[in-house]
Amino acid sequence: MPHLDLALVVFVQAALLAAVIILREPKLLIPAVVIGLPFEYLQTETVGMLGESGVGGAIRAMLNPGKAAMAATIVVAAWRARYEPRRLFPRSGVLLGALVIVAISILGLGWSDVQRPNNATLILLMYVAFLFAAPSLIEDRRDLERIMAAFFLAAIGLSVLAVAQRVLGVFQWRAVLVQSDAYSYRSNATFADPNNLARFLAITMALAAAAILALGPRRLTVYLAVPALILSAPALIATASRSGWLGMLMACFLVVVLAPVPRYTKLRINAAAFGTLGALLLLLLIQGGSDAARVRSLAHGVDAVLGVRQFLIRAGWEMFKDNPLFGVGTGGYQNALLLVYNWVMPYWAKTSLSHTSFISILAEWGLLGVAAFGFFAARVGAACARVYRAARGPWQRMLGGWLIAAFIEILFQSQSEGRLFEEPYLWVLLALLAALEMGAAAREPAPAPAPAAAGSAPASPAAPPAPAGAPA
Repeated sequence: MPHLDLALVVFVQAALLAAVIILREPKLLIPAVVIGLPFEYLQTETVGMLGESGVGGAIRAMLNPGKAAMAATIVVAAWRARYEPRRLFPRSGVLLGALVIVAISILGLGWSDVQRPNNATLILLMYVAFLFAAPSLIEDRRDLERIMAAFFLAAIGLSVLAVAQRVLGVFQWRAVLVQSDAYSYRSNATFADPNNLARFLAITMALAAAAILALGPRRLTVYLAVPALILSAPALIATASRSGWLGMLMACFLVVVLAPVPRYTKLRINAAAFGTLGALLLLLLIQGGSDAARVRSLAHGVDAVLGVRQFLIRAGWEMFKDNPLFGVGTGGYQNALLLVYNWVMPYWAKTSLSHTSFISILAEWGLLGVAAFGFFAARVGAACARVYRAARGPWQRMLGGWLIAAFIEILFQSQSEGRLFEEPYLWVLLALLAALEMGAAAREPAPAPAPAAAGSAPASPAAPPAPAGAPA
C-alpha cells in the first residue's frame, strides 16, 4: 500500500480519536460513535503486535474511534447522572435480554478450554454499558436527526472510498481481498471485511429509503439521504458480498412495506425497484466478470452459496452433539475445531472461524445459549412492535419500521458472515430502540433563548409566588 494512503488514513483516524476526546457537546458523542466505528484499520493491522486478549487486546480495540467514543459516552453519561443514577437505567424491554446474553458469555468462560480467551466478553460488557448509558444522551428529535445524518455522512464517505478502491485501485490495504482471478478486488473501505461494509451500507440504504418516503423533501433527505442512497448502490456492488446484496433487498423491501405511505404507493415503489434491479442484473450478467459469477452462484443452490462454510457448520453441529447443554464454552469454537474436530476440515481449508452466528451459539453455549438468544430476540422484537404501534406520525413510524428492518438484516447476514453480538452497530441500534421506547422521537428540542435587543434593559427576575392563603 502506498505510504500516502497509510498516512492519510492514520491521520483521519487520529483526528477522529482527538475529536472524541475534546468534544464539548456530550450529545454529539453518539454521532461520533456512528461515524467512527467503520475505521477498523488500526485495530486490524495491530493484531500481530498487540494480540486479541489481555491489556494489549483492549488497547487495540480502543484504536477504533467509534469504540473510543462508546467508552467516552459511558463515562460522560455516568458523570452527568452522578446525582440521579436512575437515569442510567432506561425503561426499556431490551435491557434484560442484553444482560442475559452477557451473563451467558461470562459463564461460558468457566467451562471453555481456551487457555487465554480473546477480549470478546470484555467488549460485550462495554457494548451493554453503552446500551444503558446512550439513551440518556438521546433525548429529543434533534438528537435522532443528528444520528441519522451521521449514518448518511459515513455511508457517503465510505461509498466514495469503496468505489475508488475498485475502479482506481487506491487504498487496497488488505491483499487477502484480491480474488482468484487476480484482477478484481472486493472493496472494504476502512472496514476489516467487505461483508461488514456491505452490512453497514444495507442498513443505511434502508434508512435513507425510509426517510425519503416518510419525510419528503427536507434538508436531511435532499442533501444527505438521497446522495447516500445513490452512492451506496455501486459501493455495495463493489463489496461483492452476496449476503449484503440480499440483506439490502430484504431491508429496503421491509422499510417500504412498513413506511407510512398508501398501500398503492408501496406496490408501485416495489414494482419499480425490482424492475430496475432486474434490468441491472441482466446488464451485469451480460457484461460478465467476477461479480456476475457471484450473482450466478446464487442460483446454484445452498451448497454453492455456503462454499467453505459447510464444514464449519458441520463442525459446530458435532460440537453441539457432544456438548448439548452448555457447548464448548465462550470463544471455544476455533480451539475445538483445530484440536478436536479437525477431522471435519478438508485438506484445503484455511478458515477456522465460524461464519454462522446461530451455529456459534449452538456450539459454544449449547441449549442454554439457544434459550438465552430466544429470550433476547423476543424482548427486542416486542420492543420494536411497541415502538411501531405507538407511533404518532410518520417520523416515529419511519424510525420504528427502519429498526425492525435493520435488526432483521443484521440477523440474516450474521448467518452467513458471523458477527452478531460482536457487531457494534447492533448495540447502536438497540440504544436507539431504548431511546424511542422512552419517547425521544415524540419530544421536540427545547427552543434556544432569544437574544436580548441592543440597548434594552435586562429582564427583571420574576417575583416569588405569594404564599398560600395570602390576600391577592
